[in-house]
Amino acid sequence: MIKTLFKLFLVTIVYFILFLSANALLPFSQGFKELNSSINPMTLLFMLISSGYTCFVLYFIIKNTNYFGIKLFINLLCVLFFIQYFMTQIETLFFGHAFTVLTKMDIILIMLAGLFPLLGAVALLVKFFQNKNSIYIKNKPNIKEIMIKLVIIGIIYFLVYMIFGYFVAWQFEELRLFYTGSIEKVGFWDQMVNNIKANPKIIPFQIIRGILFGLLIIPIKCMVNRNKTVFMICVCLIYLCTAIVLIIPNVLFPDTVRIAHLIEMSSSMLIFGIIVGNILWGKNKITSA
Repeated sequence: MIKTLFKLFLVTIVYFILFLSANALLPFSQGFKELNSSINPMTLLFMLISSGYTCFVLYFIIKNTNYFGIKLFINLLCVLFFIQYFMTQIETLFFGHAFTVLTKMDIILIMLAGLFPLLGAVALLVKFFQNKNSIYIKNKPNIKEIMIKLVIIGIIYFLVYMIFGYFVAWQFEELRLFYTGSIEKVGFWDQMVNNIKANPKIIPFQIIRGILFGLLIIPIKCMVNRNKTVFMICVCLIYLCTAIVLIIPNVLFPDTVRIAHLIEMSSSMLIFGIIVGNILWGKNKITSA
């Protein structure tokens, strides 16, 4: 146990250092650099906690999968990068009007800043904890069934996004002021109508995001397919990676707005993870190979 904890701590430090280095070296815009010019000790502490959480998620999946080697490395890297960084930053792009300090290139560079620490952490964790003696268990996927499930997941994500966005995040006055310039709060249905009128693209955009969230879990379904509970835990842990980063103070959100989103994202992605885990598990017919 002590040896395992030491290795996890070592990987966390590597992830943390690579994350800081990437953010320091990548060519962000001058305006964004100036806002990020000072980092206090509490920010560094929360960065370390966030790094440790991501490394634990990777470790948990590795210890419960029958994959190993380069196949395990590629699957973990792709799933974590696209869910934790790509999926969050495309939403930043979509709501770019609220983040005037960010250029489109800044948002792309934020994605890349997450790629480099993942490369190092995944490589080390696979090296330390992979099980080369595991028995490969093969799924027989039904493509048509998966496509139907993904569409259902997309619609469910849109509903979860809207419900938690209103009943959790939108209850904070500071958040309403941040996004609309007003603290006025109307009823749920009136707010939904206002959102759609203001930006009708939000419906297809969030449904597509939901489909992608489901699609990106398919590799995990192939990797962790012996136990439904373990699979669902993996799904929830991965989805919560999108929320955990919000514990870090940042220049984009005032603290109250950041905390509102942290509560919203943590609760909604946990519920969404449970739903996705149940839908994708299905009957789970597997065969040894």
